[in-house]
Amino acid sequence: MKKRIKLSNAFAREGLTQSILFVSHRWEETGEPDGLGTQLRTMKEHLRQHPTIQYVWYDFCCMPQRGSADADGRTPTEAEEFRHMLSAIADLYLTCHVLILLDGSYKSRFWTLMEAWCAMMTATAAGVRTACEAERRYTIQCIHSAGEHDEQALIKLVSTKTPDEMHDILALPDIYVTNAKDKHAMLPVVKKTNKHVMQKFLEGNIKSPCAVELAGSMTSSAQSGPRPTRACSLL
Repeated sequence: MKKRIKLSNAFAREGLTQSILFVSHRWEETGEPDGLGTQLRTMKEHLRQHPTIQYVWYDFCCMPQRGSADADGRTPTEAEEFRHMLSAIADLYLTCHVLILLDGSYKSRFWTLMEAWCAMMTATAAGVRTACEAERRYTIQCIHSAGEHDEQALIKLVSTKTPDEMHDILALPDIYVTNAKDKHAMLPVVKKTNKHVMQKFLEGNIKSPCAVELAGSMTSSAQSGPRPTRACSLL
């Protein structure tokens, strides 16, 4: 199932993004993100506790994947769809609810660190800033060898960073990425986050909702809603 999201609605915290859960996780093996099924079990439990979620975005299922490390296997249309979704991924981690599946290697991976940083930010007409408790969109679930100390270390590492500071962390040589081209392509995107977000607010004539309004919205939505049944591919 594919859904089209207007970024103006996403940044205004309206519409479909409020019922979508994005999952931030590490691929445990090449071609196999969840060999033991631990991620799936954790996601199911999270969904049972959050009945307003209607859609789940999990990259392995929702983006056209390469056939193997040696051969792409995707059609030109699928490859273009992948690139299109990749270009919007940071915006969606900045605006949707995010489940962070934190394992022992999460903090050493480029994509997961970038996703966690986006999840811990709030987008405003003045750019991004650290989300306050009422604005919180992320949940951290520790899996495998990770524990509370890993959770606190992740929050300390990324939750208060500016785009420039996060750019410099992600650029470090010990932050691993499977495809080096991804790092080269996304680092400038991270650095320009404030400019990009401000432009989207300006184009959509969007006002930044205050923390009190967000808290009220989250409270009311948590009280009722349909059960999640679908995964979605977002364009």
